[in-house]
Amino acid sequence: MKTLLLFVALAVVLPIRAAEVPEKSEIKKMAEESMTLFGEGLKQKDFADFYENIAEVWKKQTTAEKLLAAFQSMAGPNFDILGIVKELKPTFEPAPEVNSDGVLIIKGYYPTKPNHLVFQLKYIQEEEEWKLVGINVKTEKSDE
Repeated sequence: MKTLLLFVALAVVLPIRAAEVPEKSEIKKMAEESMTLFGEGLKQKDFADFYENIAEVWKKQTTAEKLLAAFQSMAGPNFDILGIVKELKPTFEPAPEVNSDGVLIIKGYYPTKPNHLVFQLKYIQEEEEWKLVGINVKTEKSDE
């Protein structure tokens, strides 16, 4: 009984570890996977696979059909995100961070010309795994 009480007391005293930014290789893998699924969704005009890989909290707020409707303007032969992700390496800028809400924010761009393909990906931890909870993709004039 004393051991149990000591364990419970330690559990109360020890702070809960905040989520840490994953290693660079994991950041790259996460971004590539999310952007690939996003690009495939646009190309196939079907976000079912993308939807299956997002956070449960986001799934409760949307459907694969709503995601397709939201990003419909990006679909088409003149905007091949899938090809860009396969051919170019992204630049992550600024460095990924975990904000005060525990959300991992990954920002960056693919060096396409004349406009960069800019992205912001947001992840939360679900069952010790980072799951996508937000995505913003757009083109932006390159400074180069």
